[in-house]
Amino acid sequence: MALSEQEKSSRRRYFQKVCRDIRQESADIAATYSQTHRGKPARGDWKRELSRLVGKLGDLHATRVKKVSLSTLASRREILFMCFGTLRELGFKPQSIFSIGSRHVQALFSHWEENGLSASTLQTRHTILTTFSEWIGKPGLIQPLGQYLKHPANGKRTYVAQQDKSWSAQNLLTDELIAAVSNYDKRVGIQLKLIRAFGLRRKEAICFRPHFCLEPDGQHIQVYQGTKGGRFRVIPISNEQQREVLAEAMAMCPRHIDHVGDPDNNLEQNIRRLQYVLERFGITRAKLGVTAHGLRHEYANNRYRQLTGEESPLRGGDPRLFSLESTKLKRRQVAEELGHSRISVTTAYYGSARSTRQTNPASGNDIQHTPEQSS
Repeated sequence: MALSEQEKSSRRRYFQKVCRDIRQESADIAATYSQTHRGKPARGDWKRELSRLVGKLGDLHATRVKKVSLSTLASRREILFMCFGTLRELGFKPQSIFSIGSRHVQALFSHWEENGLSASTLQTRHTILTTFSEWIGKPGLIQPLGQYLKHPANGKRTYVAQQDKSWSAQNLLTDELIAAVSNYDKRVGIQLKLIRAFGLRRKEAICFRPHFCLEPDGQHIQVYQGTKGGRFRVIPISNEQQREVLAEAMAMCPRHIDHVGDPDNNLEQNIRRLQYVLERFGITRAKLGVTAHGLRHEYANNRYRQLTGEESPLRGGDPRLFSLESTKLKRRQVAEELGHSRISVTTAYYGSARSTRQTNPASGNDIQHTPEQSS
């Protein structure tokens, strides 16, 4: 739920109180230091201030009435400390987190652009700095990202897939690879099968409770634990492969409340175990050229073909069909099954009809895509 105007006002007052307390602590520490060091002024302790600030405000969502995930909190802490550390490397030495100004922000983004950081990385850091500026009572400090860059295009992320990231596109023997993983770790094997069969995210696959998530009609599953943003969704069971995976998961999880992850480990440990097994079998972009997320790409492209009767644009499908209203309805269904609220997000999985040249996997011929209408 988005913050109401009253909640925004209340939150701003809370930010002000937290900042006053931190400033007062800094003043008290400086006074004590001066007294015990014969009037010598104390150096600012920005690390202590930043640690206190993130500890108080770091878990608050920027625009909604909820807490952020632990990974988001950790990312905020890491990036903010990195920002102040980078400023010192660049010759700036802000003694307090409250002294950061526009020239500091400009220096950071100029430095990052010169070092070739990706658009997604620049956007993430811009978002976190924007949130930070709200915390310290400087809401107008952070300008649009493009204003800090010598080449504004460097800050624009490309959401439309330019290549097929699914496992089949890399000519992998998917069944054999998952079977090898299953022989080593049955639970991780089931998790990969669930991602492939239903397009689940990694955390969703770990948290999946096969008995509980199967709807009474036996034709759909519910996905609610481990979802991004807590977004509940229902996915239809449309083929025999999905039923086989469900049956295998149920056999491994006999109780109604059992989930696919190792019950002796917590969520973080299960995620680390999954990542370890993936790396052991070379399921990384550096080795085999794929990740577990590539199985979601597989699901998206296969589901698009199943619903529309055509290959996706990324796989050489007719781009003229992509923008038809009837196709948009199918694309929206795919988006919802993947856990996305915006239809435009799915272009990251199977491309779009925008003007790009793509080699048709079947014919080897280049296809000129036509511009897509707004969706």
